[in-house]
Amino acid sequence: MHDSDTAAQPSPVPPQQALFRQEVFASKNAQWIGAIRLAQPLSSALIACCAVAIAALLLAFITWGSFTKKARISGITTPAGGSLTISALNAGVLVRSHVREGQRVREGQVLFDLSMERQGSKGEITALIGQQLAIRKQTLETERMTRIAQDNDKRRSVEARLINWNMEAEQIDQELVLAQKRLALAQKSLEKFETLQSSGFVAPTQSQQKLEDVLDLTSRISTLTRTRVQLTSARMSLESEKNDVTANHQSMMAQLDRAVASLDQELAENQNRKASQIVAPHDGVITTVTYQAGQLVNAGQVLATLIPDDAASAAGSELQVHLYAHSRTAGFVAPGQEVLIRYQAYPYQKFGLQQGTIIDVSKTPFAPNELPSNVASTILSNAQQNIHGVNPNEGMYRIKVRLARQTIKTYGSEQALKPGMTLDADVRQDRRKIWEWILEPVLASLPAR
Repeated sequence: MHDSDTAAQPSPVPPQQALFRQEVFASKNAQWIGAIRLAQPLSSALIACCAVAIAALLLAFITWGSFTKKARISGITTPAGGSLTISALNAGVLVRSHVREGQRVREGQVLFDLSMERQGSKGEITALIGQQLAIRKQTLETERMTRIAQDNDKRRSVEARLINWNMEAEQIDQELVLAQKRLALAQKSLEKFETLQSSGFVAPTQSQQKLEDVLDLTSRISTLTRTRVQLTSARMSLESEKNDVTANHQSMMAQLDRAVASLDQELAENQNRKASQIVAPHDGVITTVTYQAGQLVNAGQVLATLIPDDAASAAGSELQVHLYAHSRTAGFVAPGQEVLIRYQAYPYQKFGLQQGTIIDVSKTPFAPNELPSNVASTILSNAQQNIHGVNPNEGMYRIKVRLARQTIKTYGSEQALKPGMTLDADVRQDRRKIWEWILEPVLASLPAR
């Protein structure tokens, strides 16, 4: 260690080299550990230029840059001319399907057969009820025949009494005519006897006898007239009785007809409980068949979708999008705005966004129960996913969108869109500059001029 310390000490400097300090010679002797290099920092001018350039770019972005406010709304594709949903009225088993997708049908054509048979300990319940209803109907028919026979007998009896009355009336009329003739003769005879009595040719008793004959005939005519009036009253009673028989018969027949009609309705409803047929409500084309034979169907479930001929002729096979927006997202939506569509069946990460244009916005909202039954649940669930905290009972505005294309390109081929495809759409609403967005709180606080 003493040797190393001695070696480290600088050697004596010759006198001719006294012009330099000893540290310079010591530094030259220590070059074996490498040369000393000092760090050279970047130029301050270069840093300043870069900062100015970044600031200029940022200022340009704030000044001329802009962003677009978008509203995300859920919707579904639907035929432009509208469509009809064919639903099951009762729960049952689909026995047979008479149509297939794409088939043209006529109004009233049978589309589906549903079976609703219920088995009990004594057999099929609907058949047992049908037997009881048939027995009740047969009883009513028997009662109808019996009532008709009774009323006919009453009517014939009244008519026979009317015939007898007519005969009696004719007889009395004849007797009245004869009695009046006899009375006229008796009065003439009385006048002659009174003349002869005044001349003294006949006795007063003979004139008195003729007078009694006149009085007797007068009483006879009075009795016949009273009898004729009684017969007229009896005729009126018979006519009234005949009318009552007819009215009672008609009333009873009407009651029996109502009872039979009610039984026929019960028979039809009972038969409908066993099996029912679903028919086409309009001429058109079946686009969707959701159930196959053998499947259980609940009441109200959609079995098929029908595009009417008038709708097909108006818009062909063109589809449009119906969006359903809550009030918080429908405030700035207006016709003419562009829409970017993401079909759930075709992920936009692979197939891109599709374009459309708003053509109509409903003036009033639709209540959830007013939405189409086949899309209500889908629309409401998608809307709740897009907007958190939304009230499920809040009304929704319908927005119609015209599609720019009726197909979508997938893996090099054009795939036609189908009705009923769910989707999410971004509606381009408000476009602002960046500086307007930054200064929005300040601009909003300024008083309006």
